Order: sequence, then C-alpha cells, then structure tokens
Amino acid sequence: MKYYQVKGLDKPVSEIILGTGWFNLAPAEQVNELMEAYVASGGNVLDTGRFYGVGKSERVVADWIKSTGKREELVLINKAGHHYVDENNVHYPEVSRVKPECITEDLEYSLNNMQLEYFDMYLLHRDDVTVPVGDLMDRLEQHHKEGKIKAYGVSNWSIERIEESMAYCEAKGYQGISVNNPSYSLARVDTPRWVGAVYADDAYARWHEGKDVFLISWASQAAGFFADIYPTDGTAPADIIAAYFNDENFEKLHRCNILAAEKGQDVEPINVALAYVLSQGFPVAAVAGPRNVKEYLSTLKVLDLKLTPAEVAYLSLQTNSVTA
Repeated sequence: MKYYQVKGLDKPVSEIILGTGWFNLAPAEQVNELMEAYVASGGNVLDTGRFYGVGKSERVVADWIKSTGKREELVLINKAGHHYVDENNVHYPEVSRVKPECITEDLEYSLNNMQLEYFDMYLLHRDDVTVPVGDLMDRLEQHHKEGKIKAYGVSNWSIERIEESMAYCEAKGYQGISVNNPSYSLARVDTPRWVGAVYADDAYARWHEGKDVFLISWASQAAGFFADIYPTDGTAPADIIAAYFNDENFEKLHRCNILAAEKGQDVEPINVALAYVLSQGFPVAAVAGPRNVKEYLSTLKVLDLKLTPAEVAYLSLQTNSVTA
C-alpha cells in the first residue's frame, strides 16, 4: 500500500480508500469485518458523508470506531453541501445546498452523529456556480481554524472553479484546497448518474500534476463496468447503460481482459482498470466500494499490478499495441 502526504494532515493517506455509502444495507457484522480487513491491509481512510446510506452509514462507521478505538489511526473524510436525499433515497437536486450555512449545518450534524471532535478532510460535495467561491472558502477556513477540520477541498467541481478558489485562498492567506474528488476511471461517461456529478477525463486528471491539490477518485472502478457484470441485452440498470455503455468503453474492457490474461491467472480486468487510475505518474488515491471481504481482497490485487506507460497508452486507446 502506498501512502501520500496531503496538505494540512499529519497522517499519511493510503492509496486505496474505503467507501461507506452502502454500509446501511448490510448486517453490521459484514461491514465490521470489511473495515477490519481494510485496516489490516494497511488502509487508513474512510470516505463518509451525511447523506450516504440515506443518512445511516455514518452511524455504522461511528459505532465501529467507538468499539475498536481506532479513531486516531484513521483519516476520516466527510462532506457538506449535497442536495437533500430523503429516507427512500430520493434525490432533490433542484434545491441547492451549496451555501456557507449548509456547510456549518452539515459539519455540526455529522460531528454529532459520529461523536467526533474533528474530520481529517472535509469536502464540498457539490458546486453551485452562482455562489461566490469566497463565501464558501471563508466558511471552510473558519471551521479549519476552529479545529473542526484539518484539511478541506471539493468534490464534483470544475477546474475553473477550483483555480478560482485557489487564487482566492492564496490572496487571503488561507490553508486552501488540499483535495479534489471527482470521479476518475478508465471509462468515458456519456451521461452522469447523478445531477451535478463531475466525471474527469485524463486531461482533467493531469491538471493535478505538480500541484498541492491531491486527487481522490470516486467510482474509480466505473461502478463495476470493468468487472463485466452487466448484461448487454438491455436489462442492465438504465443509469449504467446511459453512463457506460458505449463502443469506447467496451473496447477498453476488451483490452483490460487481454492485459489481465497476460498479467497472470489471478488478475481480473477490473484490477487492470483500477491500476490505470493509479498509474498516472502523479499522486492519486482511489475510493473503492467492495461489499464484502472477498471483493476487497480482489481489489487489493491492484497493489501488485504495475502498468507500463505503453500499457497505459494502450488502455486509453492512444495506441493499438503495448509495443507501439
């Protein structure tokens, strides 16, 4: 497991981050076993949020942390400003919550809900371009100075808004944005699965090179597309079809299968796809969402999977051969 330093944190950040959005759906024993396996493998970052698991995933994580006493070993990510999601998981994106007062509301709610004094990383879950970046950065910096968040950043923002925020923070002498959290994977996304979600391409990802803004990718395995689990007869989930079912992605899946076969019998195509994200030549961490220990151990194969620049170019369809 690789580790990276992130501006504002005294603890290193593991390259594999455990997503918790589904933790409300499984028995506590299954989730606890998964978190134990994750920490035992060297992982130390849990990705949480107020509206994950219709508001219940935070409590599952909090209960495990309390029972194990591992708080100070972990880097906890939490988020503010997501639009409202009700108890039936119905989203209401028409009502923006990207506001300074919502940052404070969400932060205080989640700290109380998880019985914590601070979060290591706190991100704005969405953007609203009608809200001046200064209003948002002022509030994040305020909570940083209060000791309630160690580092802050954004999720699902454009590069233009990030650069505007960086310039504002520099002018004000703030700690500034430490983390950017778009979705970044081998796949090309045609239609976002959620309103306001940002799916990074390679050019977007390369923007981070040489900057002190750390890239953390959600949906780094393209929602399981490269595990080849979705039928192509029209019965796959509609949002998956709309997002991922295009000729480019099916060709990339084909190439992942080829490289997986060449790498060894235990390597799966989804491991190759994740290795692509982690083989960009600059620091990247990936959020993974395994549903059990078996799936997590499969994910861990990526740690021993090294891609050459030629293989990266081949997977991204820049070349038609790894020897070209």
